[in-house]
Amino acid sequence: MTKLLIRNAQIFDGLGHSLQDNKSILIEHGRIVAITHADEAGSFEATVIDATGKTVLPGLIDMHAHLLSGGFDTITEVIDSFELVTQERALKQMLYWGVTSVYNPVQPLQSGLELRARTTKADNVSFPRLFISGPGFTAPNGWAGSLLPLARLEPTTLEEAEWGVNQLADAGVDILKIYYDTQCCAFLNPLPKLKTAIMERIISRAHERSLRVMLHAYDTEFQMDALRAGVDIMAHSAVTAPVNDQYIELALKARTLYLATLSVYQDAFDENSLRDYAGEEFVQRTVPRQTLDTLLNKGPLDEFLKVTKKSYLKSQLPTIKSNLKSVSDNGIAVGVGPDTGVMGAFPGLSVHREMELMVDAGISPAQVLVAATRTSAEYLGEQLLGTIEEGKTADLIIVDGNPLDDIRNTRKIEMVIKNGIVVEREKLLSQIMAD
Repeated sequence: MTKLLIRNAQIFDGLGHSLQDNKSILIEHGRIVAITHADEAGSFEATVIDATGKTVLPGLIDMHAHLLSGGFDTITEVIDSFELVTQERALKQMLYWGVTSVYNPVQPLQSGLELRARTTKADNVSFPRLFISGPGFTAPNGWAGSLLPLARLEPTTLEEAEWGVNQLADAGVDILKIYYDTQCCAFLNPLPKLKTAIMERIISRAHERSLRVMLHAYDTEFQMDALRAGVDIMAHSAVTAPVNDQYIELALKARTLYLATLSVYQDAFDENSLRDYAGEEFVQRTVPRQTLDTLLNKGPLDEFLKVTKKSYLKSQLPTIKSNLKSVSDNGIAVGVGPDTGVMGAFPGLSVHREMELMVDAGISPAQVLVAATRTSAEYLGEQLLGTIEEGKTADLIIVDGNPLDDIRNTRKIEMVIKNGIVVEREKLLSQIMAD
């Protein structure tokens, strides 16, 4: 494997809140082996990458990504059909945009295990690293992102709940996913919700098997039920009410990671916001036409919004943004997980969009970048990812400009490096746009 030497760079290492200037990074065998002042790197024999005027960041981590297109072209009668060609294209789009690790919270178990095995090969630089849950736990006929039976577990007893946890733990999944919501604040017709006792048993048994649990819920009260049970990751913002002191106390005690999914509330339920965003040059250039065409006027998006409570969600945006600021200010861990794959949350780009919206909500660019790197790696249980330090895995992106001045500079990607190998981004883009 070729040695790489990145010279004359600014580094955001994911550990602090400032940049290290005029640094060099030596990479060998997929690891960062030395970080020095640029003037001290002359003796290294390696392929040199001049990063003058650029910023080097840890590879970004998407903590909530469905492997869909962000349009209606990959949605079927079962919603998420888990077609391999769709999933591979989504993963390529993520890597193109500097997302080097991805957590996919719902997937039929066997296909998820096979897809994860393909993406984790050390020399595979077509896809990011993939972390999976397997099937999601939900109530019979409840929401779970897919109607496909292989992607759902519907326990009605505590024994069935424990059996499901044990099955997934034995298979070696990374994190479990629970759906515990009626969706009544998003859709006109509410759906069945998992029984509280079953939700609690899934979490307790998962912890006994050393697995973290992600929870899907929009309703603030439902989230508090799960916080009392010790849930590890909150997949969405608290929508229906402001978080209060009890919510903060419970989340701190459980050490819960909070994902705001601002992209959902800003774009997926607002056709005007979504279409304005989809019209941006960088979106038009990197998202396939067949995806964008499904989001135009008088198309599937308009039909979908007819069955949603889009006006209510728009009215709750101030609460949603305030809740993110409140949990962050009170020391609750925050990650970046846009609910990639839903309408307008285009793979890869959705992480950059989410970071932009988080900054707009009052989180500093430095805090957002830590959320998208170090913090997310910690909740994946990956000690070698998420920061730029000697001995860590060389998953890096090089961007033009300083993202601490403007978080949108993270979109100005000059280079992506995964496991010490430079990704052929233009080759990836040609495959993405040709599929």
